[in-house]
Amino acid sequence: MMADFLRVQDGVAVEAWSEPEGFAIDECFTPEFVETFHPRGSADIGWIWNGAQFSAPAGPSLDELKAAKIAAINIQTEEVLAAGAAADGLHIALDADSRADMGAMATTAALALSGATEWPDSYSRGWISIENIRIPLDAPADGIALAAGVGDYYARVRQNSRDLKDDALAARTEEELNAVEIDSGWPDAA
Repeated sequence: MMADFLRVQDGVAVEAWSEPEGFAIDECFTPEFVETFHPRGSADIGWIWNGAQFSAPAGPSLDELKAAKIAAINIQTEEVLAAGAAADGLHIALDADSRADMGAMATTAALALSGATEWPDSYSRGWISIENIRIPLDAPADGIALAAGVGDYYARVRQNSRDLKDDALAARTEEELNAVEIDSGWPDAA
């Protein structure tokens, strides 16, 4: 049986209530408390009472929905980055420390190509993948090629993330915001 009344507290329906069989609501409570009950109609708990009628509560604002969409895009970005960049059937870590190490290796490779230094054995032994398998870097050019590919992949992930956020921020309606698909546009890391 559906309750006949909603009890209002601070302008919001907080409780549904029906009169017990054989009793009127004003026989069950004090007059002050009875004044907090209003005929339910089609309203429900959480609805707003304006002193004369109930109205459905407003949903989140467009700005709140945009913030939630951007948070979801950030999570998706971190998941894509955590999978790493593909290289020779393996994956290269993309965390800040790994990217810094990759940059140092690429600098060393460029210096070795210019003749300013030797290509160290520590790099020629290979770059260690997420799978803990070495990717051979026999020559400085191999190191530069690996760093360029990983850097390009990282940049494409970040650019796609920014594009999705820009689209979310530019949305003028909830429908436009819902059309921003957070799973789209990511580079293939396979």
